Amino acid sequence: MPPGQRLSLLRIEGIRQLARLCKEGFRLGLRLVKPETMRWIPRLLSEGIAPVRRVTRLKFIEAHNMREIKNLLAEGVPITFITSYPRSGNTWMRYLLSDVFLQNHGIDTNTKLAVHPDEIIADFYCSRVAMRNTAVRTPGVLLKSHDSFEELQERFWGKRHRTAQSFQRCRHLYLHRSPEDALVSLYHYNLREDLAGKRGKGGRRIEINAFCREALPGWSQHLSGYLAAAESGVPICFASYEQLLADPNRVLGEVLQWLGVPHTVSILERAALNMQFQKLKATDARDMGNHGRSGAGSIELEASTIELIRTSTAHLVERANRRPGAPSASGEISPGAKLRDVHPNLETTASAPRTA
Repeated sequence: MPPGQRLSLLRIEGIRQLARLCKEGFRLGLRLVKPETMRWIPRLLSEGIAPVRRVTRLKFIEAHNMREIKNLLAEGVPITFITSYPRSGNTWMRYLLSDVFLQNHGIDTNTKLAVHPDEIIADFYCSRVAMRNTAVRTPGVLLKSHDSFEELQERFWGKRHRTAQSFQRCRHLYLHRSPEDALVSLYHYNLREDLAGKRGKGGRRIEINAFCREALPGWSQHLSGYLAAAESGVPICFASYEQLLADPNRVLGEVLQWLGVPHTVSILERAALNMQFQKLKATDARDMGNHGRSGAGSIELEASTIELIRTSTAHLVERANRRPGAPSASGEISPGAKLRDVHPNLETTASAPRTA
């Protein structure tokens, strides 16, 4: 190819790259002017530019991840969303699963894992999917999300028919927690993070009972959306946070069975021991709650609030607890859990994993 033609092609490619950057910048601008983002303006005026930098960074990560996941879906890569309403054990489950994946990779694990869980199971909102550590063998791509099922559909349905079909084949591991405990934990998280949403009229702090009553419809819609999707045939595994607290070996074993991940009793025991709540709190684990226990709602909320919550959500909790799941884990390696048979597109490489 003549040098002049080569230079012209390079210029054309440079123009295309610039156009793509402008397009992504425009999309980011539209996302930044949404009402939920504009609520940060009072904090900006009082604290300076730091919160804006953080929001901008997270929005860039989110935009990147949406594009990356759509590409993965179009390529037919198996994707499993680890989903929950906020403050329902999502982070804990990711640490448990990451421990198991590393043990299966031949690594002796402890509470501070050699590879951070964000590099194994990417947090959709905070870590780039493309930067995940593909040296660690996982059943396809696993992603953390707090989106409702409807929000996920809206994000990843796409205009291409192939992408839409691929999304329908995505799996979802849904963690659900006692609604009063989840809402109380979310209230304290908002206070700790100083989120604008905790404020009522006149900038006053919202009282905990009022907050939980206001947030309750969102909790119900979140769970009911996944229940409806499961009943329509979408592959969803429901796991109870309370049952995970009471018997982590059994629940983790059932989840691994559903995912098609080989495991032994000793692997389960080691992961559960490593990822005990107080041990995790002593590390750099993000988004862990204050106590890692159940029953906070019955202690902190008024009786009328508890009655309202339980009355309006009992049927949803019952439906989630009755959803058919994997058989209880017992014995050694779970039957039929050869990863390549379950997921022919399993991500794996012979290189050693990066250490944290």
